[in-house]
Amino acid sequence: MPVTVRGSFLLIAALIGFTGVGNIEQTVAWIAIVFVSILIHELGHAFTARMYGSTVSIELNGLGGLTRWSLPDGELTPGKRALIAAAGSATGLLFGGLVWLIAGQLGPYYGLTGFVLANTVRVNVFWGLLNWAPIRPLDGGHLVMSLLEKLAPARAVAIGRVIFMLSAGVALAVAIKYQLIFITVLAGWMLLSELSMWSAKPQPVTTGLPTFSYDDHPPHEAAGEPEDEIENPEDVVEGGAGEPEDTPR
Repeated sequence: MPVTVRGSFLLIAALIGFTGVGNIEQTVAWIAIVFVSILIHELGHAFTARMYGSTVSIELNGLGGLTRWSLPDGELTPGKRALIAAAGSATGLLFGGLVWLIAGQLGPYYGLTGFVLANTVRVNVFWGLLNWAPIRPLDGGHLVMSLLEKLAPARAVAIGRVIFMLSAGVALAVAIKYQLIFITVLAGWMLLSELSMWSAKPQPVTTGLPTFSYDDHPPHEAAGEPEDEIENPEDVVEGGAGEPEDTPR
């Protein structure tokens, strides 16, 4: 399973970490925490897709994590696509929960060790829950589309656009209210993307695996194109997880 790490991923993680703690040692630790956490999240998607016979690859870049998988022979049902989408956050939540349980039994920990353990739990649990929000292109958007394809396949794309436009609007309003600069920019971009899609004629759902990445093919493209899952490590910090948490020394 190929894994590619772009320099932009390390740069963004370093900027977020140093802005939060202003300490080289903890910044390096923060980069490692984000790297491991996002990779584990993406591995959840990847291994689940492989279980259904897909060929997968992972890329970590400035936007976070990106899992691509090719369509296996035959059709993936909405239920299977939903499992692939949900597996990333589920894996991260499980990992964060295990770290919390083990640290609780063997701790307390202070200093750099305490910083690493506390933020590992924080990043995995918070990002796992946030990523299930019904916002495209988060995993929650994939889950919503899978549900709509099951319940109303002929109108899934049109209904999805309404849901995603409203959810992006709510996210933008919340980000502005709490002065979350990065999320304000990101949510604004999502809302503009949804508005631009609004003028496009809705297409009927086909048997192919839908793609929700804004820089790839639209959902109605023919089967055989890779599927993207996008995760943003910046969201972990700006979206409510806050800056890296200092642990008393």
